[in-house]
Amino acid sequence: MEKLKRLISHFEGMIGFVRLKNLQNMSLGSVLEKQVVKYKDKPLILFENRTISYCEFNISANKIANFFLNKNFIKGDTVALFMDNRPEFLIIHAGLAKIGVVPALLNSNLKGHVLLHAINIAEAKAIIIGHELVGEIAKIKKDIKLQKPGLFLVDCEGQNIRLPTGFIDFAPLLTQESGENPPTTEKINSKDTLEYIYTSGTTGMPKATELKHQKWLQLGYGAGGFSLRAIEDDVQYLCLPLYHNSGINIAWPTTLMHGGTLAIRRKFSATNFWDDIRKYNASIFIYIGELCRYLNNQPKKENDALNPLRFILGNGMRADYWMDFKNRFGIEKIIEVYGATEGVGALSNLKGVPGMIGRLKAAGIRMGEVVKYDIEKEEILRDANGFAIKCKPGETGLFLAAINNTNPFAGYKNNKNATNSKIVENVFKKGDKYFNSGDLFRLHKGDYVSFVDRLGDTFKWKGEVVATNEVADVLSRFGSFEDCNVYGVTVKNTEGRAGMAALTLLPGFKLELPEFSKYVVENLPVYARPYFIRLRKEKDATTSFKQIKSHLQKEGFDPKIIKDPLYFLDPVKLKYIKLNQKVYEDIQSGKYRF
Repeated sequence: MEKLKRLISHFEGMIGFVRLKNLQNMSLGSVLEKQVVKYKDKPLILFENRTISYCEFNISANKIANFFLNKNFIKGDTVALFMDNRPEFLIIHAGLAKIGVVPALLNSNLKGHVLLHAINIAEAKAIIIGHELVGEIAKIKKDIKLQKPGLFLVDCEGQNIRLPTGFIDFAPLLTQESGENPPTTEKINSKDTLEYIYTSGTTGMPKATELKHQKWLQLGYGAGGFSLRAIEDDVQYLCLPLYHNSGINIAWPTTLMHGGTLAIRRKFSATNFWDDIRKYNASIFIYIGELCRYLNNQPKKENDALNPLRFILGNGMRADYWMDFKNRFGIEKIIEVYGATEGVGALSNLKGVPGMIGRLKAAGIRMGEVVKYDIEKEEILRDANGFAIKCKPGETGLFLAAINNTNPFAGYKNNKNATNSKIVENVFKKGDKYFNSGDLFRLHKGDYVSFVDRLGDTFKWKGEVVATNEVADVLSRFGSFEDCNVYGVTVKNTEGRAGMAALTLLPGFKLELPEFSKYVVENLPVYARPYFIRLRKEKDATTSFKQIKSHLQKEGFDPKIIKDPLYFLDPVKLKYIKLNQKVYEDIQSGKYRF
């Protein structure tokens, strides 16, 4: 019976994905209301000692919706959401979706100037803050530009917390609101905007990407049905951040659209992961490669394979430990996928071929192409007719995702230049449009592709894309540097690249390590901190002042190669220490845990 259910889910997922290229009278809110009728008292959310049924979740979401309706919020208005993982995040997200108000999902790791920028570009009329993050907002509150009524609402998780002046406890305001479905749900369709989700992009500060209900629904059909074949009996374990595309737009619709149950953890913990999987009897997990590496590096136990987890889907699973992970933990199926935060060009590796992120065709639709690219000139290679040249199997090139009715690109809020810079026109014929992914792929036989690297000034660390210009801007505000050149370097047995900064001091200045350590820790999230510092006598730049990074990246942080002073941010002490040969060897041997 289970096999039949999963087969039905697979075909329904494929049909639903394709159907959504056209306008549908569907939205997150309508899906929720439909599922409530079907699964009323069934657990939808498991969180710590709480169980929330489909009906209870919907009533809470309705109170959110009706509160903002009564405050005269209308379709298209924005509310910023700044909160760690917990049910209220999803309840608020769903409640706003029912009335067409758009939540701007702020990265809960952001601080200071970067956080302020992310809030202000959203042009929100209110911000909802988790009590655990009130302090970060309080630091910048005077510079936050909210439109009227300009509400600073705090979710206190039922605790009696004394809030700073100007912050309002949200819970008492909701008690008087109706729990009935609002009349607006049926007026929201698949082409309406669901959320703003932030991406660093290739350069600059965070950009708010507009995602429509269409993409959320497609990912629920595509990842949940077509790929994972999710059914109502599945419990999914979620420890990825809900502000992240993998959490809110893959994990969440995979559960809700297929009638399952979602077990939420505030933050990922390698030591508690398998205990949680067994506790919740979880059969599905959405991963990023870094988390799987952490789990694989844990000491082996006799009961590793004795767990209910059967299907995992995500991105970044490296070929070198793919099969080891699968066999050690008894995983039935690993489905590697690829997709930009902007929602264009999703790929999937349904057959579980190690090292492949997917095929260029999904559900019978060509998602994009790999084209020849000149890295030094930073341009796509074109033929005599001016059209891009496709790569052949074995070649590496730039992935361009097709922009069409199935994969629309809505662009970035209040950033037309950034939006236009991601669109490539007249690629293979006059009038066509493609999204520049900024990613280098290697093409293999059968249209399979594997990830090679990112172009430009970004790198991935801790599952997050780090914009080097953004980090350099923060470092520059410390006030002692003529130049801050930020890049990523490879560390043995880690995924992605760790941050490194080549710093050129202003004449007459010296680097005060204690103050600088404190500044970095307070102003940058963990994943964006430069763990390695290299002091340069002269800045590394061309005559046109464009920073040069390639030779710095190749040299890495090896004191045998580099004669410049080197420092390492001890991840436990959170202080920069001298990087000598012993420290270097300890880092490479894994003594320091990132």
